[in-house]
Amino acid sequence: MSVFYPVLLKLEGKRCVVIGGGTETEQRVQGLLEAGAQVTLIAPAASPEIAQLASVGRIQWIAREYRAGDLTGAFLAVACPADRSRNAEIWAEAEARGIPSNATDDGPHCTFIFPAIHRQGDLVVAVSSGGKSPALASRIRDRIAGDLGPEVAEFLDLLGQLRPEVTARFPSFERRREIWYRLVDSEALHELQAGRREDALAALRNILDAA
Repeated sequence: MSVFYPVLLKLEGKRCVVIGGGTETEQRVQGLLEAGAQVTLIAPAASPEIAQLASVGRIQWIAREYRAGDLTGAFLAVACPADRSRNAEIWAEAEARGIPSNATDDGPHCTFIFPAIHRQGDLVVAVSSGGKSPALASRIRDRIAGDLGPEVAEFLDLLGQLRPEVTARFPSFERRREIWYRLVDSEALHELQAGRREDALAALRNILDAA
């Protein structure tokens, strides 16, 4: 069995084609929009929510079944048609064009799969079962999410603010890595959990000044 290589894609401004009509259509469209993709939906019908997105220009909706050639210019393709027998055709076109593609619950016609995702601010936790049991991946995702409070997103924001300074002050990669782990393992997160943002920032600054 193939082993999947996990990546996070930057989709902002990229044309992503969803061939829909099945149960996952709305979820896939919404997820791609959140990533800033330019979404084209090809489906004979759409939910009221998706139709509303099309009416205000958030997505392009082509109200018909998939036809060969619909993936022209696409960066990514997602197949979730009501008739799964079309997946082989969609897969063949995507492969011919070198376009990564996913077909809902149809592993043989996927070059990538969607993990179970939890977002906490800019922090993204993704859990995958390699396609064997998405339900298990979702349950594990939920367990991890239960341990991540809003202070984690706040902590990430603070670290992001310090990133240019750390890069400038520590040109050596090895030294930077050492400093980053000191910052991450500091008491700052505990201070944020207690609602003491200024104390958290001071803890981080003390580490940088001492270094």
